[in-house]
Amino acid sequence: MSLNARAKFMMVVAVVFAIYSLLWGLAPFATINFPSRFILDLADWPIDNLSAPLDKNTMWLSAIGAGLLGAVSIFLGGIVAPAIREGNRSIIRTTILAMVFWYIIDSVGSIAAGVGSNVFFNSIYLTLVLIPLVGISKNKAA
Repeated sequence: MSLNARAKFMMVVAVVFAIYSLLWGLAPFATINFPSRFILDLADWPIDNLSAPLDKNTMWLSAIGAGLLGAVSIFLGGIVAPAIREGNRSIIRTTILAMVFWYIIDSVGSIAAGVGSNVFFNSIYLTLVLIPLVGISKNKAA
């Protein structure tokens, strides 16, 4: 895959993460938070708690998580995608390290909290980010 194709792929991932962030960020707004409740119930498979209202801590932590994911989506689209296009190995390596760090912390914490099914979704998100980052040949990257 060319650097340009990899950068475009990363932009698509960034947009998908931004949309996910906006939907998850609706959690504190009880009248319109169905998308958030669906996302949270899906992550805690099976879907069996969709009609239950969210408690204060879930709404608060969802707002924090959604804000952080939104920031990650902006970094992926505004910094990482252009860095891929330029073949900037330092930013590529740092992004891989950051995403693996997130994956380990989030997944271990999810298992410890009794929501091991979230590791499946984390694996999908990690894979989407790593696809355009891994395997860039040294002669293509500076």
